[in-house]
Amino acid sequence: MAEEKNRYTVLPRVLVFVFKDGKLLMMKYSGKGENMSQEKLDRKDIHNCIGGHVEKGEDVIETAVKEAQEEAGIKLLNPKVRGIINISGFAEKDIINFIISGTTEDEPIKSSLEGDLEWIKTEQLKDINIFSDIVPILEKVLSLEDEEMFVGSAEFNGKFKLLNINLRTI
Repeated sequence: MAEEKNRYTVLPRVLVFVFKDGKLLMMKYSGKGENMSQEKLDRKDIHNCIGGHVEKGEDVIETAVKEAQEEAGIKLLNPKVRGIINISGFAEKDIINFIISGTTEDEPIKSSLEGDLEWIKTEQLKDINIFSDIVPILEKVLSLEDEEMFVGSAEFNGKFKLLNINLRTI
């Protein structure tokens, strides 16, 4: 039996990779808005994919579709679970992140309380301020065959710095 210290509670989240015309939809966090958590304030000017917490009673595809509508005002087409990552120490939280990919024909709203939305060419991601796990996750998503998915683990420093990430196709 595993020792109690190796057990912990995780937050279920989705990270949604929305593609259109060879570009990825990204949100640049604004750090504005009333009642923002310190974690969201600390994200100011960092780009990320859309996503959010899985609520009780939702499955991860429902959450991805909901977050695409709420955060970007778009209809997520062909959503598919591409990976599952066990993350420790991200903003002092432990997360199980379900990686969802899909497409859209819609144009997103330009901005929301959380930040500004924009389409970014995948080859330009290394040139912007982005969470450090996005590029390796994207590379894994793009390398998968239709029937494949991946699992993995990642460790952060308690804030937003990635210490290590391991992803493997299954």
